[in-house]
Amino acid sequence: MSRTIYLKSYDRYAEVLVYTLPEGKFTILQSDQVEASGIPLTFGAFCSEGPQVAGIFATPQGPVLFLDAKQVLGVHGQTFATVQDVPGESRKYFYFGNKQPDGQAIGYGLHYKKRLGIGANPYDNEEEDIDLLALIATNIGHAAFFRAYTKDWVG
Repeated sequence: MSRTIYLKSYDRYAEVLVYTLPEGKFTILQSDQVEASGIPLTFGAFCSEGPQVAGIFATPQGPVLFLDAKQVLGVHGQTFATVQDVPGESRKYFYFGNKQPDGQAIGYGLHYKKRLGIGANPYDNEEEDIDLLALIATNIGHAAFFRAYTKDWVG
């Protein structure tokens, strides 16, 4: 079944991702276009790095992590996500996926520029406050994170 969801940007106030499931086709619109149409946003967020997008959204089955058209349905205890500094560069590497029963992992990765802004306002004190991918990696091990992203579809 095809479905289109709308996700707000985590770090760019004026952007909304229009994401079509299950194909993973996407476009980015200005948020005022979406707000004017009255379309409800799906619980989740995205960030962009050049032409690529990554993020998370809620479904009735649990959280879905995505990188462009690649999607991983999150399962507590099987889904992983990490963020690491790239040595000698001002970039980070986000890697996520699911562990398989045989111990192998199927995952996807994205190199992206470090997000700036820690301390820019009183609410941005931790890396997770300005970097969605760091937020995902920090919380992926908690059952509450999976419960928070298990919700009925919006719209």
